[in-house]
Amino acid sequence: MSKDPFEELFGPADADPPAEPRPVPARERLSYEQAERVRTAQLETEPRRQGTRGAPKALPWIVVGAVAVIAIIVCIVLVNTVRGGTSSDNAADQEPTTTSAPNETPSPSPSNEADDDPDGSDDADAADPNEVPAVEVGPTSTLDIPAWGVTSELSQKFGMTSYVIPDNVNLQLSSPLIDSLPEECAAMRTQWGVTKGSDGTYSVLKPAETCEAAPELYDELWGLTDAFAKSVTPVG
Repeated sequence: MSKDPFEELFGPADADPPAEPRPVPARERLSYEQAERVRTAQLETEPRRQGTRGAPKALPWIVVGAVAVIAIIVCIVLVNTVRGGTSSDNAADQEPTTTSAPNETPSPSPSNEADDDPDGSDDADAADPNEVPAVEVGPTSTLDIPAWGVTSELSQKFGMTSYVIPDNVNLQLSSPLIDSLPEECAAMRTQWGVTKGSDGTYSVLKPAETCEAAPELYDELWGLTDAFAKSVTPVG
């Protein structure tokens, strides 16, 4: 005969009505509450203990990983250093050594000018003082000279020009260009023109000395007046 499930759980049913529950002593109840508190505290702190136990287990792996990283970094630095030193040595070995040939300085040849001019005077002093300076004559105007029966071409650089022949031999020019000579050379303003020779030739008339205050103007007047004298030709 099978048992009643209720009997298996709660025991056989008594015929008599259940008795009233008897009170639990205070000491027993206090012991039971303390046991429950201890058991609850153990359950709450058990994961923490496991965590604290796991930390020391993971610590060696952290140390090993850090040491491995440091070792890798040191190896990389050493390899780069060795490679850099090797590259420098190779570059030094491969760099060609060049030797410059000594400069050959040609020995100076003896100068003929030094033999010809032992005093060291310049070319200006050696130039012919009677050589007419080269000037640009530019446009010219016709100047007739009836007293001599000739005509000529006068550079327009002279400006408005007039002339006199006081002795029938020397023709003296007067122009703004001639008058521009400085006061230091004022006496030369009446010494430019043309001289008529006894053989019918015409030559330049100029001061005997150079105007030191205006040598460029002196040379220009000389060149222009010489061109004027050479242009004199008989009329007809």
